[in-house]
Amino acid sequence: MEVLEKLEEGLKLFSAEIVHVNTESELEPEMGSYVKDLNIHEKLKEALLQIGITRLYKYQEESLKKIEDGKNVLIISGTGTGKTEAFLIPILDLAMKNNDKSVIVYPTKALARDQLERINRISQKLPINVGVIDGDTPKIERDRLYANQPDILITNPDMIHLGLALSPNFRKLIRSADHFIFDEIHVYEGVLGSHIRMISDRLKEFSNDIHVIASSATIGATPFMFNELFDEPGEIIEGTKRRKGIGIHILVNSKGMSRWTLAAYIAALLIKMGLKVLVFTDSQQMAEVTAKIGDRFGANLAVHRAGLLPSERIKIEEDFKKGKIMGVVATPTLELGIDIGDLDAVILAENPPSYPKYLQRAGRAGRKNNLGYIITILGDDPIDSYFIRKPKEFFSRKLNPIPFDTSNLEVIKIHAASYLMEKKILKMDNLPPLWIKAIKILENEGKLSIVNGIVYTTKETRRYVASSSLRSTGPIVRIYDENKKKVGERELPVALYDLYPNAVYLVSKRNYIVNEIDLNIFTAKVEKVDKDLPYYTKPLYDVDLLNFKEYESRNVYGMPVKYGEVEVKVSVHGFVIHEFYSKKDDKGKDYEYKTPLIYTYKTKGTIIKHPVISDFSLIDGMEAYHATEHVLISAARVTAGASLTDLSGISYPSGHVVIYDSVVGGSGVSKLLYDRLEDAYEVALDIVGKCDCEDGCPKCVYSPYCGNNNRMLSRRKSFRLISEILKGENKIEDTNLWGDSIS
Repeated sequence: MEVLEKLEEGLKLFSAEIVHVNTESELEPEMGSYVKDLNIHEKLKEALLQIGITRLYKYQEESLKKIEDGKNVLIISGTGTGKTEAFLIPILDLAMKNNDKSVIVYPTKALARDQLERINRISQKLPINVGVIDGDTPKIERDRLYANQPDILITNPDMIHLGLALSPNFRKLIRSADHFIFDEIHVYEGVLGSHIRMISDRLKEFSNDIHVIASSATIGATPFMFNELFDEPGEIIEGTKRRKGIGIHILVNSKGMSRWTLAAYIAALLIKMGLKVLVFTDSQQMAEVTAKIGDRFGANLAVHRAGLLPSERIKIEEDFKKGKIMGVVATPTLELGIDIGDLDAVILAENPPSYPKYLQRAGRAGRKNNLGYIITILGDDPIDSYFIRKPKEFFSRKLNPIPFDTSNLEVIKIHAASYLMEKKILKMDNLPPLWIKAIKILENEGKLSIVNGIVYTTKETRRYVASSSLRSTGPIVRIYDENKKKVGERELPVALYDLYPNAVYLVSKRNYIVNEIDLNIFTAKVEKVDKDLPYYTKPLYDVDLLNFKEYESRNVYGMPVKYGEVEVKVSVHGFVIHEFYSKKDDKGKDYEYKTPLIYTYKTKGTIIKHPVISDFSLIDGMEAYHATEHVLISAARVTAGASLTDLSGISYPSGHVVIYDSVVGGSGVSKLLYDRLEDAYEVALDIVGKCDCEDGCPKCVYSPYCGNNNRMLSRRKSFRLISEILKGENKIEDTNLWGDSIS
C-alpha cells in the first residue's frame, strides 16, 4: 500500500516506527426479513423501497418488534450499519398507525441539525412532520411547531433542561411525547451522564414511566447501566460491533519524538498525497500547538475545539466538508457523526482515554470510500509503553460501561431548581433524599425558599436556572483580550491550569499571554502576541485534602480503601517554561509567584492507606507513594476508561494516596477505579516492573499533569511497594493522614 510505504519512510526521519498494523475487515450484520414482508404501514414500505432499503438487518427487525411492543431498548451496532434506521423505522410506523409522537435527543445542536437530513430522507416521503427546536431555532419556527406538534421533534439535552423549566409551550410538546430516543449515548459519561439521569427523573416526575430508546455504535452496555442512566429497565439489542468499510489501524511508536510534531508531520504527508485528514487531541491547547507545528511542514491545519466562538467552528466544518481545507486538528468536538464529508484518515495524536472513544474516532475515517486509515501515535507515557509491548491487546480491550455519578449534588441542585421552576411549588415530602439535600443547600445560597415543608421560587431561582449548563459543573471563566473582546472561556478547575499569570494561551493558533485571572468575578485578561513564541508553559501547583466524607469502604490486598466526598484546595504557585521542539522533555525553567492562585471545590474520590516499608526513609516513602499515585491514575486508563485528565491525585508521607475526580461534584470515574483497584494494581505493577529506565521516566511514573513537575518520584521504590501489596499479606491499620502533600 502506497500510504503505508510513504508513512514508514517518513517516520524514519524522526526515528519513529510502525509497531503494528491491524486490518479491520467489513462485517455486515445478519440479514432479516424483506421490507415487503414486514408488518408496517404500506406507505412506510413504499418510502423505504424508494430509497433503496429492500431488507432489514436482523437486529433492526428485532428493534422494530420490541419498540412497537413498548420495550425500553438500547441498540448497539457498528459505525455505518444502520442503527439510526433501527429506531427511526418503528417510530415512523407508530406515528403512521397510532399518531404517536416522538422526541429524538442528540448530544449536540450540530449533530441534531446534521441528522435531520438523514431522517428527512424517509420522512419527507410520508405524511409525517419533523421539527427541530434548539437554541438556534427562530421564534417564528418555534411558534409554528408549538401550534402544530410535529410527529418527531429533534432536540438536545440542554433544550429539554431549560425548556421544561422556562417554556410552557416547549413543556407541552415534551410532556405529550410517547417515545424518547437518546442517540450516541456513549457521550453521556461523567457530568453529562449525571445530567441525563436528572433529566430522566424530571421527565418521569419520580413516578411515571417513560418509553426510552437509546443507541450507540461504541459502548459496553449492561441492563444495569441503562437502568442507572434512565431509571428504567431496558433490553440490549446488538447488531455488529464492526464498522461498515475496511479500516487500516496503524500503531506508531514515537520513540521519544514529540507526539504533536509527529501528528503534524503525518497530517502534512497525507495531505500532500491528496488525503483528507482529521487529527484528534484531548487537550484544547495541544490542538492549537499541533496546528502551529503543522505550519512548519506546509500543512494549513485548522483548529476545531470547544471554547471557540460557534461561528468559527461552523465555518471550519463547512470548509472541511467542501474541501476548502484538507486538514483539521480537533478535540472531541468532531468525535460525533457531524457530516464533514469524505474523510480518508484519522490521526490520533494521543491514545484516546477509552476504547469506545478510540472506536468512535476511528469510525470517522473511510465511511464513504470504503477504506480508512487510523493512525495512533503511542508515546512515552506508561499506558502507551504498555501497548507498544503488547500491541495486540490494544485491539482486544473490553468496551467498558460509561462512568457517571448519580449523586453529584452540583448537578442535582441545577435540576431541583429547574423542576421547581416548572412546578412553581414542591412538597419536600414527595422528593428523593438527595433532592431534599440539594434544595436545602439552594435555600442557604438564597436561590429558593422553604416554608413549612413547601418549596417556593424566588427571583434568584430563574436567574440560577437560566445561567446553568449541562456541560460543566464548575464556574465558567470568560476570557477577554486587551480590547475587551471575548476570545473564549474555560471551566474551573481546569481554567486554573490554563489561565494562570504569564501562561501562554492559544486561540486558533494565535498566541496570547495571560495578564491576570480574577476568581471573584471569573474573568481572565489576555494580551495578543504577534510573533511566534518558541516555548509553552505549564503550571506548578499543590493540592491539599481539606475534608473527606465517607460513603463506603472496603479492603484491597489488606489495605483500607474508602470512597466518598472530598474537598480539595488547589494552589497554583508558579509555572514552568518548556521549549517547543525539544525531543526529550527536560524539567524546564521554574518561575514562582509571590501570591498563589487558590481555588477550593468538592468532588468525589478514593483514599488508599498504603503500607509503610520498614527500611524506607521518609523521603523513600514519599517517592514510592507519589510514583504509585501516578501509575494508578495511568492504570485507570486501562481498567476504568479514564482519560489523562479525568482523575487527579495527592500523596502523603503517611502512606495515604487520594485519587479524585477532576471535575466539581464528581464524574463517576474515581468510583469505577475504587471498584476495580485490584486490576489497577496489577496493571501498575506491569508498568513499573517492565520499564527499563534507571528510576523514573515518562514511560512509567512521570505525568504531564504533575503539579510539582515530576519531582519526588521513584519507579524502583514504587515497584517494591506494589510488589509487597500484591503478596496480599498486609493487614494495615487505617491511621490518620499526616504530612505535607505532593500532587
